[in-house]
Amino acid sequence: MSGRFLTSHGLCGNMTDVRDAIRDAFEHTQYDLGDVAVNRRQVRVAVRQKGADPDALRAVIEEALGADAIASVTVTTETIDNADTIGTVVSFRHRP
Repeated sequence: MSGRFLTSHGLCGNMTDVRDAIRDAFEHTQYDLGDVAVNRRQVRVAVRQKGADPDALRAVIEEALGADAIASVTVTTETIDNADTIGTVVSFRHRP
């Protein structure tokens, strides 16, 4: 099963699947999701709420991808949406 992982949304095998799984998971939360960017195995998830609960954001991502699929998680407050909004950004390394 190299390069593929099982999510609550089925078996995923590429970074587009990662992006879609995260977007789907955030649809059912109170968070307004901004951009989800994937560069190789580094993933950046922008949430439009400043000061969003880091543990809750991580839990949504872990539910979408599996706890073993994420590593080196950081949560920061940054400008997002072309510097028009202050939001919360979760960055992590994806481990398929």
